[in-house]
Order: sequence, then C-alpha cells, then structure tokens
Amino acid sequence: MANNSKHASSLRFCPGAYGLIRHLMLKLAPVLLGVKPAGLLRLTSCRLPAMEKRHELFCLHQPEILAALELDCRILKRNSENLVVLFFRPETLARTLAGPESAAFLAGLGYRRGEELVELEKRCRENREFPHEIGVFLGYPLKDVRGYIEDPAGCLALPRGLWRVAGDPAESQEVMDRFRHAEAMVRKLLGRGAPLETVLQSIHNLSPAA
Repeated sequence: MANNSKHASSLRFCPGAYGLIRHLMLKLAPVLLGVKPAGLLRLTSCRLPAMEKRHELFCLHQPEILAALELDCRILKRNSENLVVLFFRPETLARTLAGPESAAFLAGLGYRRGEELVELEKRCRENREFPHEIGVFLGYPLKDVRGYIEDPAGCLALPRGLWRVAGDPAESQEVMDRFRHAEAMVRKLLGRGAPLETVLQSIHNLSPAA
C-alpha cells in the first residue's frame, strides 16, 4: 500500500507504544486481516509499575497507533482506570451493517441507517451493560445475536467458544475458526522476529481491505 512507509516511520516517534501495538495486533488480528468487522478491547491503566499502562499509552499515541494499524476506533466506555474501545476498518464494518438482514435487525431495534455507530456509542454510555446487538458489529452470526437477545438460557456454550450459540452451531463454529486462523497467522508473523513495521506491512498486504 502506498501509505505503509509513512505509517511505519511514524512508529519511530513513539517507541513506548510498540508493546501496545503488538498487543493490539494479536487481539485484533481478525479485524486487521478483514475477516471480522470490529473488535472490542478493554485497555487498563494498571497501577503495578512493571505492567504496561495501556490506557495511558493509547491516549498519548492514539493517532500514531491507529495509523499504523490502519484502523478507526470509537471509545465506548471510559473512566480513570479503563478504556473500552471498538476498533474497526470503516469499509468492512459498513459492509457488515449494510447487509440486508443485519440492517433490518438493527432498524427493528431503533438504529438509523448510517448512524449505527452513533447510536451504539449512546447506548453504551447510557447503560451499565453493553447492548447485546453489539454482536452484529463484532461479526457474530445474526442467528446467535438474535437468539441470545430472545432466549439467553437457550443458547449453547461451545468448547472454547467465543460467544454463545443459538441453533445449529456449524455456522458459528466456522466463523470462530476463521477468527482463530487470523490470530494464528498474525502470531506466526510476529514470531519470526521481523521489525514490527515489516510485520504490519505484511498484514496490510494480506488484508482484502488493503
């Protein structure tokens, strides 16, 4: 991509953020590789001196971090100790939310077309718990999101499952496997010991959104 060199060089101005970027690359691997529309992460301000203060690092270096990852974000919850951040590729998330079934489902819950992120942020700020329809934004099968809203007790927890499943688990397992495969790919790239900038460029070249 034409702008990868710019993003890679910008990392040299925020060396303290390297550990956080590596952490985000692992946690957001399916988002980076375009197989998941968004990822939700909690960044904690740990008081232990030996631990990374991911909350502060992200606040200090947010533009550089997002540029390096080629992602956008929305902070859904915030306090002095934690940030809960939704990371996403705008084009991938827009395609997911515009899908006919997902769009109709969200519209039925009061989401206006084109303003889904605004409404999600509002609901997250106003409620203690995250709205269950956030699963649509995270790429969960719609049957699982709808099933959990309608009958949580009727949903199945798969072994090593990433969310609770409604109905036939085959589709859900396939999606989970795609997410895990993306994580394994990024972990393998990072494990080769190449500079972080080189790994990021490889990831961006692999992504369908690149």
